[in-house]
Amino acid sequence: MKTYTKREFLRMMGLGIAFMPFISCFGNGNNNETKTTGKPDLSGSKLPEKSEETIDLTKADPADVILLTRSDKDYAVFNKAFNARVKKMPKYIALCKTEKGVSLAVNYAKQQKMPVAVKSGGHSFEGFSGNDGGMVINVSQMKKVTWEANDVVTIEPGCVLEEVQAALFAKRQLIPSGSCGTVGISGLTLGGGYGFFSRKYGLTCDSLKKVQMVAGDGKSYTADEQLLWACRGGGNGNYGVITKLTFKTHPMPATFTSIVLKFRNLTPERFTEAISTWFTVSETLAQEAFSAFVLNGSTLTVLATTYGSNSRLEEAIKPIVAIADSVSRTMDQHLPQAMKRYYGRKGPILFKNASAGLYRNFDDIKQIATSIFTKVVQNKGLIYQINTLGGAINNTAMEQASCYPHRALPYLSELQAYWEQPAREAPLLKAFQEIQDIILDAGIKAQYRNYPDINFKNWQQAYYGDNYAALQKVKQQYDPENIFQYPQAISLP
Repeated sequence: MKTYTKREFLRMMGLGIAFMPFISCFGNGNNNETKTTGKPDLSGSKLPEKSEETIDLTKADPADVILLTRSDKDYAVFNKAFNARVKKMPKYIALCKTEKGVSLAVNYAKQQKMPVAVKSGGHSFEGFSGNDGGMVINVSQMKKVTWEANDVVTIEPGCVLEEVQAALFAKRQLIPSGSCGTVGISGLTLGGGYGFFSRKYGLTCDSLKKVQMVAGDGKSYTADEQLLWACRGGGNGNYGVITKLTFKTHPMPATFTSIVLKFRNLTPERFTEAISTWFTVSETLAQEAFSAFVLNGSTLTVLATTYGSNSRLEEAIKPIVAIADSVSRTMDQHLPQAMKRYYGRKGPILFKNASAGLYRNFDDIKQIATSIFTKVVQNKGLIYQINTLGGAINNTAMEQASCYPHRALPYLSELQAYWEQPAREAPLLKAFQEIQDIILDAGIKAQYRNYPDINFKNWQQAYYGDNYAALQKVKQQYDPENIFQYPQAISLP
């Protein structure tokens, strides 16, 4: 078999990186970082002894894996994060193309006694797909899509959502994934995953039937019931490297309708009227409908979508349409074309984005809504967004089959900050944290794992509720030597 240099192999692959939200993209997944963290604290971590078999990853078949070091020109390409704030410098990037390559990389990391982070799409808000001085196993080149009987599909972890949707829409099928085109399917799914179709079909992880994973011992496992439970909402990079995800798919609707409402120059009183009306309206939406409430400065954008009855959506949103400044409609657009509107723009960009709580209803934030509004208006670049969950997500059978703990909470909020000038970073992050503190002080503690914030103090319960101890047992079974590490990674019991 012909061997290739690293440069020849990378040229053969054809590479690209992209990013950006709706204002945030719905259902973001995968793995990135924040200035406040620094290197992960590995003190007390149990790293493995050297393997008896010596592995030289530099001599591995490049069809399986290429080991990139800081001196390689392509290291910088694969070390990029969509969040330009992320500045990680792993010692090695293992660019894997096959499951065998992943296994070799894991064993090499064990041999070198270094921690491993896993990167596929690279969209982690806090840089959890990178590290300093360890190994990053990059599976972005593993992109095979294989159809099985009964509209079941197996997807490799390097596929991003625009690739997944292209493959599924060609068969007139879908899975309830997010909207950003460059989000990796693996990280999205493992953290839960939601989007326009989730109120009808559940979270992305609810359509997951099977996974294949290279664990901390370097061996490949097909998920048993316990591991599959943990992979439905338990986060990426905790137990091993996922190499295949198998999904049941759902029929693709032919068309998609979106209605956009604008409120400009809001006062606190008008904001309160708008948000209370939106909560009332959103409670009546059909399962085929979705809505987002996006406050950017003193401008509010409300998005309402459906792939079901347009008349039913119009009837449901009448009260908020009546008080909006403007309304624009895109009716019955061909669904694959409509989804491309939400794929986002290329990065990297400077930002911080994090979960800002899951809510039952408006009562949860009624007393703090005006305070949030005031902070957002006073700090240009801050965005406060609420997305509808609910519907089929709150399903008892799905709840029992997954570790995602927040199904009874039908609203997910997120806080975002964007800037271009470095001088804007510190004041925006200060205001960002002040809003997070307001929300926490109001007793809102549940948070979405795929929108992490490095400053969450009680993140174990915030992300996983009462399931954290059980997830630690899964960690003990598949990664007992704690190879896979990042800040806020599930720890050994």
